[in-house]
Amino acid sequence: MAFIGKGVPAQNSAALVAGAGLYTGDVKLDRMTHAHVVRSPYAAARILSIDASAALALPGVVAVITGDDLRAKGYAMPVEGFGEGVKPKPFDLYPLAVDRVRFAGEGVAAVIAEDPYTAKQASLLVDVEYEDTDPVVDAERGLAPDSPLVEPDWGSNVLFEARMTSGNAAQIIADAAHTVGGELHHHRYTGAAMEPRAYVGDYDPYRKTLTFWASTQCPHPMRTLLGQTLHLPENNIRVIQPNVGGAFGLKIPYFQEEALIAALSLACGRPVRWIAERREDLLTGGHAREGHFRWQAAYEPDGHVTALKVRYVADVGAPSALAGWGQCYVTGFALPTCYKIRDTDVEVIAVTTNKCAWNAYRGFGKESSSWLMDRVMDAVAQETRLDRTAVRLRNFIQPDEFPYAQNGGAIIDSGDYPKALKRVLEMIDYANFPTLQATARAQGRYIGLGLGQELTPEGCSIAGTARFNGWDGATVRIGPSGEVTVLTGVTSPGTGNETALAQIAADQLGIDLQYVKVIQGDTSICPYGLGNFSSRGVIMGGSAVHIAAGELREKLFKVAGRLLEVSPGDLECEDGKIMLKGAPFRYVDTRDVVTKIYSDCHGAAACGVEPGLEATRYFRHENVYHQPETQGRYSAYPSWANQATALIAEIDPDTGVIKILRYCAVHDSGKIINPLTAEGNVHGGTAQGIGGCLLYTSPSPRD
Repeated sequence: MAFIGKGVPAQNSAALVAGAGLYTGDVKLDRMTHAHVVRSPYAAARILSIDASAALALPGVVAVITGDDLRAKGYAMPVEGFGEGVKPKPFDLYPLAVDRVRFAGEGVAAVIAEDPYTAKQASLLVDVEYEDTDPVVDAERGLAPDSPLVEPDWGSNVLFEARMTSGNAAQIIADAAHTVGGELHHHRYTGAAMEPRAYVGDYDPYRKTLTFWASTQCPHPMRTLLGQTLHLPENNIRVIQPNVGGAFGLKIPYFQEEALIAALSLACGRPVRWIAERREDLLTGGHAREGHFRWQAAYEPDGHVTALKVRYVADVGAPSALAGWGQCYVTGFALPTCYKIRDTDVEVIAVTTNKCAWNAYRGFGKESSSWLMDRVMDAVAQETRLDRTAVRLRNFIQPDEFPYAQNGGAIIDSGDYPKALKRVLEMIDYANFPTLQATARAQGRYIGLGLGQELTPEGCSIAGTARFNGWDGATVRIGPSGEVTVLTGVTSPGTGNETALAQIAADQLGIDLQYVKVIQGDTSICPYGLGNFSSRGVIMGGSAVHIAAGELREKLFKVAGRLLEVSPGDLECEDGKIMLKGAPFRYVDTRDVVTKIYSDCHGAAACGVEPGLEATRYFRHENVYHQPETQGRYSAYPSWANQATALIAEIDPDTGVIKILRYCAVHDSGKIINPLTAEGNVHGGTAQGIGGCLLYTSPSPRD
């Protein structure tokens, strides 16, 4: 029985639905303490003094820790760049603010107490004296010479600048008979996973080991970064990711609270637990995508866009270890997405402000590129009086042009953008929409139709980073009874990718899915991996499982070939049997072959086969490259899914209330491992995309 392509329910769904899942907040340890963070009410301020005497006098309070305490220990957090040649300016970062705060909600002190209620009560007794200063709250204003500085040592608020050019866009636009341009502002917003961020640190002062439970997407990189921060050998740190109640990219980074809770456990020699309150999570957990586009395009009367120039000023928030600021770079090099515009000039300016730092959320920058390009195509259609779909079809990269080297360096190797768009137009009944709209207008109702075409590169590989790289590992182990255990470096944030990994292993080995168990999220037993981000769980982890399971299959076939007296190359496996191709009556049970390898490795049948059945293998894409010396060009994404969407909405002109009447999506996903989880991801992305879309402002190209 083949499992790939079948809609298999998630392996742990029954436990989660029954409330039997184990989340970080469920971890209970002997002598456990609880932490509460004292947070700044100011976006920008100097910390003049911190008086914790009243808090320490409260019964049940164990300790109060400040940023100065952590600085004295040398607990500086490492700050990564975003690949070779794309690095932020240097700054000092500690798990708690030192000397000054950079955004409203930044932690300035932490209370450790015997229970969470005492910790919160004591936090209200910590007296912090501030001197508030002028904050930077607007990126464009932050570029002005007289603007306050978020980091005084920098001399400006620019975190980094990048320019990606191809051809001579500026000159073509200057000489063109037909041009159009405009401005777009992308608002800041964030998500709210069902489970907020949560961490438990348990330092053993006698063994000098740290066990850290975390609601995270990336346990192994977190172990590395914790070791660097706390000056602990990495092999003395164990990071465990229990079940995660949603993440969507928001639980990728290295947060200040992650380092803080570990440091607090080191300070008191006891387990420390922290669970973010919803307000804390929304205030400090990272925000997405705020930025301002100024763009110009040259076009021909038939709708062909000949050149594009973009200036993107990104409000990336306060300096942090989140590395979310890298999104604006991705926005730049992803342009012009699925459209063939050879002459482009893209300028990206990342501006630091006194706001919460950028973080990944339902994408990492390329969705902003797609959003901009939809507005460009609509503007050209408006100017030429052509149908919006005709302009898109005129400018698409065509299926017979792959692999296609996009201007930023990306190598796009697949897709059929015209087919996806035409299909979604059929679904939404685009041809009859003008009649529908006219009828509604006669009734005093206002309805409109929106189109979106997103190119979704996934599987990110950025050279020079500890967390964003294009490889991952898996161990596949067959026990003496024939059961299979898969240990993988990728993790599941609640999406069910462990089931897809089990399907891949089951198909490779020709056994029933019920005999495959997947273990993720434990740095002590799983091979090193980079976790979950950029939809890489199946792309990277699944490929590693495929390779490792394939190696074990070859070993099984070698022994089975001896037993059947045939060549291993003439065998296939299915339904727990290894059989001769074209002669299924000649077979051996897979379990019998496993038993032979484990119990009779010196026998004739197993001669020459190493005892045991275990393989650890790593997978990396070969079509990824980095050439920062050539206009910063990267081919950082090996997988190129795309989606065409159409939406009909009604707006009440008196109240501004928007009602979604119909939404259609066509997602070109390639090979679907599990249709149930794939469909669930599309539904979840749709719901969150609509929520974020309602926050956007989109001035007319003429405004």
